[in-house]
Amino acid sequence: MRKTIAYLNHSYPVLTETFVYREVLGLRRRGLKVETYAVWKPDPEGLSVEARPLMEETTYVFPLNWPVYLARHLFALLGRPGRYLATLLFVISRPGIGFRERLLAFCHFCIGVHLAEVMRRRRVAHVHAHFTHTAAAIALVIHRLEGIPFSFTAHNLLFTGQALLRDKFREARFVVAISEYTRTFLTGFTRDAAVGDKIHVVHCGINTEDFSPRNHVPDGPVRLALVAQLAERKGVAVLVEACRILAGRGVPFRCDIFGDGPQKTALERQVEANGLAGLVRLNGVTFQERLRSLLAGVDLFVLPCVRARNGDMDGIPVSLMEAMAMEITPVSTRISGIPELIQDGHCGVLVEPGDAGALADAVQGLARDTDRRLKMGRMARQRVIEAFHIDRSVEALAALYRSYGS
Repeated sequence: MRKTIAYLNHSYPVLTETFVYREVLGLRRRGLKVETYAVWKPDPEGLSVEARPLMEETTYVFPLNWPVYLARHLFALLGRPGRYLATLLFVISRPGIGFRERLLAFCHFCIGVHLAEVMRRRRVAHVHAHFTHTAAAIALVIHRLEGIPFSFTAHNLLFTGQALLRDKFREARFVVAISEYTRTFLTGFTRDAAVGDKIHVVHCGINTEDFSPRNHVPDGPVRLALVAQLAERKGVAVLVEACRILAGRGVPFRCDIFGDGPQKTALERQVEANGLAGLVRLNGVTFQERLRSLLAGVDLFVLPCVRARNGDMDGIPVSLMEAMAMEITPVSTRISGIPELIQDGHCGVLVEPGDAGALADAVQGLARDTDRRLKMGRMARQRVIEAFHIDRSVEALAALYRSYGS
């Protein structure tokens, strides 16, 4: 009988986390039995059409069935009081964390008790969490309560949410890093060679057949596009400033920004204040089923990621992979794992984070040199096929689960 792997997420599926459900589907195609669990149930109206059916097969904590929830806690407390209380004390008493982190740890404990009973009854053999904060904390609780081994994938939140992180590393069966940069960061963070040996680099990937090249003939002003959550780490404000510089130089261009997020209002004001309303458009959220057609006439995909003031950074944005697979030349920054995807001068151009002038120079240079831009686009697709195809990523993950006995 196949062993069951539980994939645990804060919310699932998520519009901006297509890499998670693509991974789940890819593992299932390779014969692994994967069940999905999440704390929060998403609004289906905020999902792409392809993701909505995944909600029907996912077990959610919220909305909470209070009688069942309380009964599970009572069962756990009376059945194994020592383990229940020891786990609670462990998660709320770790040194070096503040009151807010302890309160969150208590919430994670409560959710973990609830899910532990579900997973025990379903004979889950292994729990894998995406992101190092909520999901990994709950997986740690489940492991301590039920002895179910767990692992987790470290994405960008590890740079800011580090409560219990060393404990998660120490007790996890293995850890997936999405880039060599992430592995180096984690190895230094743990300061433990034995823990460092648990870290395996597996890039997120895409199905390049879903993002095939366009029959695009460059014509007129160069078209720029960005698809991202409008958060500080994405560097969208830097792109708008670069557009102001380009407009001042008389470079003909159009820039379309797709996405929503906390910086949307500030970006709208920035566009208006700089007289860019006719050149830069904030188009709101776009879904997967529309993404390919929206990118069909784009010349450059510009994503100038930065380190946010709170330390938040991207890993390797999947949106860059999608654009590159469509032979759209990427322009991005030398930060985190992005140089592992974009080889500067070969399949795209990289500039220093936060440097709007250098970003404008890069765009202007590529706008003037159509042949170079088109050649880079072809190399960009080849780069994704060779190193970031979903099949390669899923094969590496399946091998990990099998080698660790899951």
